[in-house]
Amino acid sequence: MKLLHLADTHIGYSAYRKVESGSGLNQREVDVYDAFKQFVDYAIETHPDIILHAGDLFDAVRPTNRAISNVLDLLLKLSDEEIPFVVISGNHETPRLRETGSVFRLFEHIDNVYPVYEGKYELIRFDDLGLAIHAIPHSPDGMRSELEKVKIDRSFDYNILMLHCGVSGVSVFKEGLFNEEIIEYDEFGEGFDYIALGHYHRAVHVGGNAYYSGSTERLSFTDAGNPKGFLELDLSGDHVVHFKKLDIRDMVDIRPLRCDGLTAGEVMDLIRGRIADCDPAGKIVRLKVENIPVAIYNTIDFDEIKRLTADAVHFEIKWNVIRDNGGTYAGDVSFKSIKREFERYMASCNLEDGERKDLLEMGIRYLGGNGEKEKSR
Repeated sequence: MKLLHLADTHIGYSAYRKVESGSGLNQREVDVYDAFKQFVDYAIETHPDIILHAGDLFDAVRPTNRAISNVLDLLLKLSDEEIPFVVISGNHETPRLRETGSVFRLFEHIDNVYPVYEGKYELIRFDDLGLAIHAIPHSPDGMRSELEKVKIDRSFDYNILMLHCGVSGVSVFKEGLFNEEIIEYDEFGEGFDYIALGHYHRAVHVGGNAYYSGSTERLSFTDAGNPKGFLELDLSGDHVVHFKKLDIRDMVDIRPLRCDGLTAGEVMDLIRGRIADCDPAGKIVRLKVENIPVAIYNTIDFDEIKRLTADAVHFEIKWNVIRDNGGTYAGDVSFKSIKREFERYMASCNLEDGERKDLLEMGIRYLGGNGEKEKSR
């Protein structure tokens, strides 16, 4: 009995300003949808006996019409192939008030799609597969009381538990969100042939037969460098769980740059080197610059950084700036340096050219830069 387990597809997620050429859609929204499409294409090619989606199919309680339409198109393809698709609602798509309603209602009348979203335990039987699915969606009221209702049905060959939650055991697997629920590993009980978990964005073996499939895309820099995909296993065979990697966009968290004892020129040289080494074209990139004195921060050539990273889907620098009084503050690359703002201000002033030039050079020297060096770069 072959199954595919995925979770946390977060359809409708969007981020950053980059748009896809041609469609004009947010590039990250397109990326997230494409990852789910890759999964569906694989499912149609391999034709598993069942697919388990362990929550957060959508990124929001009220997804956009485009997000709903994209998901419906792919679910209809799976339905046409007669591949059962069981999906539980996660914390991202579960409304706080039941009166709000759930987008999962749209799936109730699609053949071979089994949505579980009303905040309570449901038992879904597949007699032809000898399979009982014990599905518990996320609930604003908590899921422990629902978990207590689960009883393994030995009349079936296979019993599978599905939940969307954090897990605490030898390790703690959680995302740190305000509405996540943490379940103790021992609360799952024993005897399940497989426990399909969602919510934690890394693919990991929790223990026993319990697994997180992880998310299908990288949604924050905590995921940088981690592969993304889904799980595949054969319960009637070797029971070995295989991770299937999806082809998704690179996310790079560059090794932090510490500025202790460095000159302004050395800092810019190192920033240029870090950018060149990571080859940011088409990638999502972050660089942390730590302990940079405010006088050096004020000389940073933000325009050059922007030019060097223009081909990235997103590039950001997190600055840890040391003030003259010893305090610190944080900023990102969207903040322009005082020197650049002064240059723009002087260009807008109604002054004679010679007077503007003298005042500009005087101001740049005061701010810690050198007018002649700046011009020669």
